[in-house]
Amino acid sequence: MPILEVCQLRLKEGVSVTDESLVKNLSTVRSIIKTNSQFYHCIEDPSLIYILGMWSTLQTHQNFLASPEKKKILGTQDDQLEFQWMLHMELDSMSSLPLDAPVMAISRLFIKDGKHVEEYNRIVKNHKSTIVGATEPYKVVDGWRCDSEPGKQEALMFTGWDTVDSHKAFIEKARENKEYASVRENYDGMEVRHARNMEG
Repeated sequence: MPILEVCQLRLKEGVSVTDESLVKNLSTVRSIIKTNSQFYHCIEDPSLIYILGMWSTLQTHQNFLASPEKKKILGTQDDQLEFQWMLHMELDSMSSLPLDAPVMAISRLFIKDGKHVEEYNRIVKNHKSTIVGATEPYKVVDGWRCDSEPGKQEALMFTGWDTVDSHKAFIEKARENKEYASVRENYDGMEVRHARNMEG
């Protein structure tokens, strides 16, 4: 199964997301490693960017990260970007993501162990149509992180919105449904960020 890589990076001091050399360097790396990567700029924290890219397998990406070529290929970004975190999720292709949306919400949901995983899956399945309806015409993708630490479970969801406020309005309305709102009881924590495509 192909793998989606989600990497969060922080802009180093003095570097702006509008710097032409930043997107140029990111694009050069994309053309070399052929991941069809997309570059997103965080709305809540302007110093953060996200790189979303596809790999044939998790092992293929891990092999690249352990290779001598990694430093040579990624070295062009050292003066501009600082690594924050990286995760992977099974996904058939980049086209499954809501890439055409003006705003993409990237949600990381840290699920409690045991029965909470099953309960989370049940509630999301029951209310998936509600989420899809709220985000139309943009796509919704959800899944599980496939490289979590042992004993930890992390669910992921990518949704598309016209604005950040439209997502917040949906969340407020969804809380009126008791079962859907109860999904939060299965989280240890969550992180939701909104981002825009850096290439327009």
